[in-house]
Amino acid sequence: MSSDSDLSDLSEFEGPEAGANKRRRKGSEYKITNALQQPHNSSFATVWLNTLIKEGDIKLNPEYQRDVVWTDAKQSKLIDSLLRNYYIPPVIFSLSTDANGNQTRVCIDGKQRLTSIHRFLEGHIPHKDGGTSYYFQQADPSKSCRLLPENLRRQFRNKTIICVEYRDLDGTAERDIFQRVQLGMALTTGETFQSYEGPIAKFIHQTHSQLFEEDRLDDLLRLSIDRGKGFQGLVRTVACIAKLPDYVHVSQLQQSKLLQKHNLTEEENNQILRKSKRALDIIRDIASDPQLREKAFPLPARTSRTSPVEFCFSTLLVAIRMDRPGITTPQLAEQIGDMNATMRAMHIDMRTNNKVSQSFWEYINGQIPIDPTPSVSSQATVRPSESEPTSPKAKRIRVNGPMTPQTPSVAADLITSETPLASKRKSAAVTPRSESAAQFYKVFGSVKQEP
Repeated sequence: MSSDSDLSDLSEFEGPEAGANKRRRKGSEYKITNALQQPHNSSFATVWLNTLIKEGDIKLNPEYQRDVVWTDAKQSKLIDSLLRNYYIPPVIFSLSTDANGNQTRVCIDGKQRLTSIHRFLEGHIPHKDGGTSYYFQQADPSKSCRLLPENLRRQFRNKTIICVEYRDLDGTAERDIFQRVQLGMALTTGETFQSYEGPIAKFIHQTHSQLFEEDRLDDLLRLSIDRGKGFQGLVRTVACIAKLPDYVHVSQLQQSKLLQKHNLTEEENNQILRKSKRALDIIRDIASDPQLREKAFPLPARTSRTSPVEFCFSTLLVAIRMDRPGITTPQLAEQIGDMNATMRAMHIDMRTNNKVSQSFWEYINGQIPIDPTPSVSSQATVRPSESEPTSPKAKRIRVNGPMTPQTPSVAADLITSETPLASKRKSAAVTPRSESAAQFYKVFGSVKQEP
């Protein structure tokens, strides 16, 4: 539970708007500008709030809100606090009324508390006293449980929650309140990004909903998207695509600025969004096909998830190469698989840092060819090739492993293909001596880096 709803300390947000006119005439009276209408304080019973949640009259999931992050244990502690009459901070709503008089409340602050109350009343979490659990009702008829005594259930139904209600706020004001009341609670970067608005932010909200809520891309690719990670991954990916044909390791500040940009022309916005959508649609198509998914995102032993940096640069590779004549989705899937396997051979930790990101970018532009050399060893190892040039612009990795059949190489095509950067640096590319580069990841599911 956040120390939420402390609205008195707003100095961090007091900028030009609060201080508006520094040149006001001497003796003129200072006035507050851009003030919200005074909110109304009300107290509502838990059972009434739960009814509104079930009927959809309380919206717990506006775009800027975080996910449910409280564990069952933390939710049960809130229930215990209510039953023992401890103070619970107010919930903040944005209240609106439609033409038919129907009221809707958008939860700006208090989602974790309202979710806890709802889950307790529906019988999904217990009240715990010592080692004993008491449920409000039996949610699953097939499982026995100890119910809270009727008098305590009646008391809990009548417990009241203080609610602060603002009327007819626009989306900008809602987001502003959300950011201010979260000062005492550490939001993740992704959760902070979700509270921004702008053309690109709106696109990413829609894409996040499509890919992760409807298409379940996180399950297909084994991506972690909790606490805004999925949203942040999309922001990073779109920010990289926006920089093409160049590449810059986009910082959180640069990502934040992109989300809030309103000064891009309509054509600039559309160009970024069209390219991003096409590339992400191809990634979704690859993930939805079991055979293509296994080609593009095979996970080595002891690795349970696709890393965010792999997702980002897989999409970036598609964005760069999807318009090449004759390119097909299966070819793109194979190229993604080659790249990801190469990067896992080079880096023990697949983290989204400048070093790993630069390696991905150099691979996409043909600056990291792979030289798989047959060996009698069945244990794959990775070491720099001693006989090759050591130029910082051209790196060669030798992979020692068991003998494999030679197959047509996709890697050679990747190196010679024109990309925005590769076309300027053809001299830096080194032609590999073997044609089995594109298939080495199928043999070496896990690689070990030697000093």
